[in-house]
Amino acid sequence: MDEEKNSFFGENLKSKIKPMLIIGVGFLASIIQPVILFFSGKDINDAIWPHAYRALQATMWLRDNLTLMFFFALMMFFASLVVVNNRLKGKSLNKIHQGILLFVLGLFSGFTVLYFLLDIFYLRGAFLLLPTIYGVILLSCILSVSGLPTLPMRNPEESVWGSIVHLVAVFFAAWLVMPGIPAMVGFAPSPPDAPKIGYGAEPGPFDTIMTIHEYEMPSNVEEIIIDREEDIEFSVYLTLPELPPEIPLDSIPLALLSHGWGYPVYEEYTDWITHLSARGMAVAFIQYPSHIDPPIPEGLEGEDIEGASNYPHHEYRAQAIASALNTLTEVALGEQRHSSVDFAIHNISINPSHLWIGGHSLGGAYTFIQLHESMERGWGNETLFIDIESGWTRPNQNHLQPNFSRMPADTMVHLARGVDDMTVDACYSVHHQQAFSNLPSEHVLYIELQSDLYGFPRLVGTHYLPTNSVHDRLADFGVYRRIDAQADWVIARSRGDTITEDWAYQHLIDSELLRSMGKWSDGTEVLPLLVYEDALNNYDKFEYCNTFEGTL
Repeated sequence: MDEEKNSFFGENLKSKIKPMLIIGVGFLASIIQPVILFFSGKDINDAIWPHAYRALQATMWLRDNLTLMFFFALMMFFASLVVVNNRLKGKSLNKIHQGILLFVLGLFSGFTVLYFLLDIFYLRGAFLLLPTIYGVILLSCILSVSGLPTLPMRNPEESVWGSIVHLVAVFFAAWLVMPGIPAMVGFAPSPPDAPKIGYGAEPGPFDTIMTIHEYEMPSNVEEIIIDREEDIEFSVYLTLPELPPEIPLDSIPLALLSHGWGYPVYEEYTDWITHLSARGMAVAFIQYPSHIDPPIPEGLEGEDIEGASNYPHHEYRAQAIASALNTLTEVALGEQRHSSVDFAIHNISINPSHLWIGGHSLGGAYTFIQLHESMERGWGNETLFIDIESGWTRPNQNHLQPNFSRMPADTMVHLARGVDDMTVDACYSVHHQQAFSNLPSEHVLYIELQSDLYGFPRLVGTHYLPTNSVHDRLADFGVYRRIDAQADWVIARSRGDTITEDWAYQHLIDSELLRSMGKWSDGTEVLPLLVYEDALNNYDKFEYCNTFEGTL
């Protein structure tokens, strides 16, 4: 059979309908889930999230298997060149093989489209290897189906448009591949190794143990829980350090951690939790319902200004959080505490007067709810550290506002966000910073984690850095190093250890110890953390936040 008759782009095909249908089926197979979710009422972010998570898992696997990826690419190119050579000898692909290649071509064309959507809404260049492997597969399929491209008008047997499309497709696939080649062959500088000792190193010095304690969901909240959270047994996940019986301690501090919206997944925050608990803190991971459908008061117009909103959802979630803290009090702080607490820390008590409160995304915003509840209970009256990572909109309802006057005068606050966070705008953190204006400005820092695309893996400050799924070197230096220092500061104050307290403090204020992010393998400095005191009033880049309004 003549080559042009086997070319997808050739003009002399008896019919282009069938191969186009096969490609279309492959393309549809790749995007069907996001499309269904979108037309079922999800916004584009929620519709694409399941694929985003799978893509994240895939790219992390590729990072860990670069050698395998390199040999896969070589095999794909070799196989496609064999097919091209056979075509030149007049040997064509059989229909089954051609059909499979066309389907794969459509499938990965769809994955490539989804990748660019992910890059816009989530990734900002974080995934280097994913488009590379897509390009390898696309290029191999194109060459196998249609052979080597020719310049328009050079092949009289092929239409000008067919030749152009063929050429563009090959160059596009090659363009996807090229950025990943230095990474695959090991030429790209690598990020700094994770710290071996000190802050940001492996959690320690204690092992930890976790127990789950379901709390009673208020009936008015339970009846409005919808979607995939209906079957969740909302609980307090209590993680404790396993302390030796002979350790000379009377008490350990308490930490309260809240998850992001729609993400009540303990397993995604275990790195964060362990870094706190292994240093000697009791950590309560509080699950609260995200997917709720409360009644909307008649005439209520939603507003989201100055980092706070009037959405009634806040009130119901606050009730759930209050119930969870009541259960925590009974399980861990009361006279008849749970036996698992005695097993882990023996006769040592948990002292909430020394308190760490933090959260991620909406959980970061709900740090304000946790703070309100803690102040009402008299917690955090001696030591208080507040850590808000990529915080979203907080409640503006008066009865949910913390009594800031009850906070210790030396309370410290970190509000951190990746510069390429495509989920939550910087203005939320900037306005949250203003809520603590009664504290010394050097104790209330807005911190930005810069993206650094210099080497491989790329270090990208996304919304999800505090979660296990994207725990990379940027997180080691920019997130967990701070978490360790925060824990040490609270613990040292609870023990009266002024030396450790001061050392931790130097890592928590605007200093080189805080900002430095290590070096790439070739000695180039990783872009440092950016630190702002009173960001709204002192920096022009945040001037737009004065008129910023969120979208509910």
